[in-house]
Amino acid sequence: MKQHLKAIIVVVIFAVLGVWGFNHWMGSRVEETGANNYSALERMEKEGVPNFEAKDLAGQSFELKSMEGKIVILNFWASWCGPCIEEVPSLIKLVKEFKGDVQLIAISGDSLREDIDVFMKSFPEMKGENIKIVWDQDRSLMKQFQVARLPESMVLGKDQKLVKKIVGTIDWYNKDSIAYVNSLLGKSAQ
Repeated sequence: MKQHLKAIIVVVIFAVLGVWGFNHWMGSRVEETGANNYSALERMEKEGVPNFEAKDLAGQSFELKSMEGKIVILNFWASWCGPCIEEVPSLIKLVKEFKGDVQLIAISGDSLREDIDVFMKSFPEMKGENIKIVWDQDRSLMKQFQVARLPESMVLGKDQKLVKKIVGTIDWYNKDSIAYVNSLLGKSAQ
């Protein structure tokens, strides 16, 4: 009986040491990687979205951080996506309503540039100073922003922190949306 008791005590001691060692090792791994207890979305809400550089369809390079001070809508879409097509007119209307205070970066996940070109012919109003169309050919931006399905949009405040993520289509141009954007701009409803 004494032998069994000693064996049980030894097993319990090793188990406790093993659990303690594993927890200690995991704790140091979290510190090394800088990981914390909140998700990528929460990080974007607290710290801002990661900056990126892209080229629009005309080949002009820009950086997201150059748009600080404006409301930015990152809209992930594709020409074959029915709901994406459905929301384009109201999205463009909203951007144009705010005459420069709102910037749209429409990021296409299309496989072929020709598909985007055909789409653009159907929506000539998608051209303008505050609208940038980006072809995410390698889908690196979609990966970076963890886009799961299309359309998906992220509304960034003037400080480039995520204020709203929208998965699916919405009517962008209505009384509530205009009031929401005005509140982000610090303006009273018009």
